[in-house]
This record gives sequence, structure tokens and C-alpha cells, in this order.
Amino acid sequence: MKRAFLYIDILGFEHLVRTNPSKVDNIFTIFDTLKVFKHFALQTVVFSDTILIFNKDDSRPTHYYCTFLIEYAQELFYRLSLINVYFKGILTFGEFNFSELQRIQAYYGLALIDAYHDESLMEGFGLYVDKRLSNDIVVFDKVPFTEKYDFVLLTQSLRNLYNDTAGKLPIPLSMLEETDTYHRIDEDLRFFREIEFLKQNHPNERVKQKHSVVYETYKQAMPSFFERFEKEGFSPFTVNSEYTGRINPFDLLADKELNSEMEN
Repeated sequence: MKRAFLYIDILGFEHLVRTNPSKVDNIFTIFDTLKVFKHFALQTVVFSDTILIFNKDDSRPTHYYCTFLIEYAQELFYRLSLINVYFKGILTFGEFNFSELQRIQAYYGLALIDAYHDESLMEGFGLYVDKRLSNDIVVFDKVPFTEKYDFVLLTQSLRNLYNDTAGKLPIPLSMLEETDTYHRIDEDLRFFREIEFLKQNHPNERVKQKHSVVYETYKQAMPSFFERFEKEGFSPFTVNSEYTGRINPFDLLADKELNSEMEN
């Protein structure tokens, strides 16, 4: 059966298992509390550092499944980013077989093989969607990434603000108070503070490059915002001088973790 198929792989999992098992426990706790398990039309499989999510049947249009799959990827993105853990996700469409046997779950198919292969070739991290599904992505913005895949802009609140203001800052404080359209703006700014720090300071060049690729992808999508935010450290005060946000802009988890690793 052909299905909308989401493949998610956690970055740096082996390193975490070796060096930070408590964070691994946090990852699985986050997995266990995802709303996707409650969705009647979707099936979820978790093994080690990998999540597979796909539609159980084809009773609804593909865009229905794609919308929910991206929403769950976004939920995971925000939950994991709070502990500075990131993933590479591939959303594609293809043959995938799944069945609940008497003692095991059996699953296989070209969608899994292709997603596993393509994920290893993608630079950076985040969610990449097969361009064959382009017309089925109706809620989230995306930008071209490779010949086969687009990159989904999961920082939706910041993107909404960019679209609604034509990239101009500051904004009236009332804009943030009158709508839920930008309700995760603080989390988005925190994310960029963290990855900006890591792309500049992480001792591993491969890790620095991954963060740099993601950072530059978002920067190209929102250039005038980044021009302002880079000067002021992605501070909430850049949005409006009276806006303080809900997250301390001077508290960098990446800085604390890198210092802790160096001490150990």
C-alpha cells in the first residue's frame, strides 16, 4: 500500500548513549508523550533513535495525512529543542507494508528504504519533504533544498511574523497580544540563539557545519529578520522594545553543555 511516510532519526544518539544517558531517558519520555499516538488515522513505530509514522489506510486525501505528520514533526522539534536535541526527518510517499502479527510488528517497503537512504545524504537537520508531495503541503511554508526535497520551516511563528510584516521590525506589541499566530515566537528565537552559538563554537567541525546549514537555510528564507536579529542576539527586545518574552535570552543551554563536556 502506498502511504504518506515520515521517517525521523535523532542526531548524535550514539554519543548521547555513551556520554549522557539521562538525556536519552528524556528523549524517550518525549517520544512517549507525543500526541501522534492518539491519532486514529496514523500508526507510529519507535525503535531506538528512529520514529516511523504513516497512515493506517487511504480513506482520506494525502494532504490530510501530510498536515498531521508535519504537525507532529513540529511538536517533536519543539519538545526536543528544549534540550538541544535535533532530528532529521524525511516525509515521502511510497509503498510501505505494516501488519500486527501474533507476537511482533512486521514492516517493510520502498518508502522506508528510500527514506533511510536519503536521510543519510541530507545536510543539516530538520524536516525535508519529498517534492512529489508539494501540492499536499498546505499549512506550512517550505523552501527548495535539493533536487528531490524541500525544507519545511518548522519555526512557524517567526515565519508567520515575517510574512505578515514583510520582514520589518520592530512591530507593535499589540500584534503579539491579539492573535495566537505567533504564540511560539519565544521558542523560535531561543532555537536560533542556540544554533547560532553552536555553529560558531562547537568543537566538532561536522556538528558546526550541520548547524550552519540549518541556520543559513532559515536566514535565506527570512533575510531582513536575520539582519536585525543577528545584531541583537535574537533578543525578544528586537521584536518590540517592551517585549521581554517568556524565555531568558541570556540563558544558553549550548554554552552550559559545552563547558560541562570540556570539564569532563
